[in-house]
Amino acid sequence: MIDARNCLAAVGLFALCSVGAQASSESTTSQQKTTQTVTINSVDFKVADYYEFFTWETLPSDVLYEKEPLQTFINTNGDKHYYHVVYLPNGNLNWFQAAKLAEEAGGYLASITSEAENSFLFSLIDDPKYFFQFPKHVEGSGRANHYEIMIGPMLGGYQPEDATIPDADWHWLSGEEWSYTNWAQNLDDGVIDKDPRNNTQPNDSGKEKSQRILGFGELNQPVPTWGDYSDDAGTYGRRGPGRYGFIIEYNSKPE
Repeated sequence: MIDARNCLAAVGLFALCSVGAQASSESTTSQQKTTQTVTINSVDFKVADYYEFFTWETLPSDVLYEKEPLQTFINTNGDKHYYHVVYLPNGNLNWFQAAKLAEEAGGYLASITSEAENSFLFSLIDDPKYFFQFPKHVEGSGRANHYEIMIGPMLGGYQPEDATIPDADWHWLSGEEWSYTNWAQNLDDGVIDKDPRNNTQPNDSGKEKSQRILGFGELNQPVPTWGDYSDDAGTYGRRGPGRYGFIIEYNSKPE
């Protein structure tokens, strides 16, 4: 995905927040910044030290959420899985913060292993309210033109920090096999895809620009295709709004 930094900066920045629990700090001289390590679903990630991590009970009052009714789907193995769509009206949690909440709920950010599952999950969030849309470009504003692309709910796909090839080494937080994909493809039809640039995904990866996480979207309407995105968009207290929803998947029915 194109870097959302310029646009989100124009939308507004929040005050710097303190470092959350369950994280250890260390220096990364190559990037000249301090990071922390957070473990989510048994996977270790290096993230910026200003990321705060919350439980559902300790979420700040301005992190509003609506957890939609529980849904079920039987996957290709015959296993019944359960799903909660979480709507974030203020768009102020990033992928890692959402993934930590999904883990605390007893699940993980959703994995997609078949076309049928992809269609099912998209049907649950096929609504513009779940999608961040870059604002219309204004000449001379100093803001990059992102052609009103829409970024949808967060899913559980990620790349390791040292990944160097955009379409390689993707994983699911659930540990399920990475087999099915539905990356957005360049259309240039002026309706669903108004971006004149090559919008085929994934088009960036690794730690240089941190486009190492996965979500629905990447075109100008809510779509069931995927994009690779900056992992800090929507960060509570730092860079928001940017992420208006995520999907939690459970292997067994949550209590």
